[in-house]
Amino acid sequence: MSIDNFEYRHLLAKCRDARAGGISALSTGEQIAAALVLNRPEWLTQMGYTMAEAVDRIGLIWCSMLLQVQRDLGD
Repeated sequence: MSIDNFEYRHLLAKCRDARAGGISALSTGEQIAAALVLNRPEWLTQMGYTMAEAVDRIGLIWCSMLLQVQRDLGD
């Protein structure tokens, strides 16, 4: 399994967890990614992040996966 595939599966699982039960059990980066994927800007606000800061915080690899994770969660 490639790093990108591992990272993708990890991010997808964390977003599923957040959708089912919130973000309290996730790391900060996972919380931010879940907020972006699940379209929950209020979570970002509660964490004290702007959208731009959130994108910067999670980095390019996770940013590149957000839309696909969002699509896969819709299935």
